[in-house]
Amino acid sequence: MYDELSTYSSLQFLHRLVKECPFQIKRIQTDNGIEFTKQLKTNDPKNLTSFELGLKAYGIEYQRIRVATPRHNGKVERQHRIDQARFYNSLRMFSLLDGQRQLADYQRKSNGYIKGCLGMRSPNQMIELYLGVM
Repeated sequence: MYDELSTYSSLQFLHRLVKECPFQIKRIQTDNGIEFTKQLKTNDPKNLTSFELGLKAYGIEYQRIRVATPRHNGKVERQHRIDQARFYNSLRMFSLLDGQRQLADYQRKSNGYIKGCLGMRSPNQMIELYLGVM
């Protein structure tokens, strides 16, 4: 949870993700929001945001979904709806730090829920399986 929607915040999230992720990230897919890319505003492929430059520095491939096709980001959109119903609709925060703490608690719980798309395993169980074969 960040206090602004910007490439700076996206880059800070990327740094934290890379630091905390227990495996190598090969590719990141986003929509075409200005917090990630300027490609809808400019035709210059060399005009990159700080987020895109951060991806390059980490050697992470960047994939953007096609414009006006949220169905290409379907799993993310579905998770957004679930998070909205389970967490954001009842969120009452007194400060950004309070909201971040509540979100961290929700994420810890959410990562323990089983999911059909993961073969009736939780995200935490999938990480354990993955790390067990590495």
